[in-house]
Amino acid sequence: MFRILAHIGLTVVTVLIIREILPDEIHYDTTQTLLIFALILGLANAFVLPVLRAITMPLTCLTLGLFAFVLSAAAFYVGGLALDGIEITYLGAAIAAVLFGVLNSVLDSVLLRR
Repeated sequence: MFRILAHIGLTVVTVLIIREILPDEIHYDTTQTLLIFALILGLANAFVLPVLRAITMPLTCLTLGLFAFVLSAAAFYVGGLALDGIEITYLGAAIAAVLFGVLNSVLDSVLLRR
């Protein structure tokens, strides 16, 4: 339970960093909206994306891992669509997916050493 909450907390921090890096690609009304978006994204990354990655494993292998990037970008974009008050462009979702993967890996390895 602690690891899930820690990953969701890291997702919040990562989304806040990505928002500062890409101010033209991610627009939000209030900081509370951005935090709720990060919570939605954290829950999606913890529960939905592992199932989708398992289902699409053959396609991911066929594209040499590129489809995993597409799944991450789609999760970022759909998370923005699911919440009123936040707007993410297609390009912003693609760039944010790459940054999210890198930043989340770095923060996870630094803060949550196993």
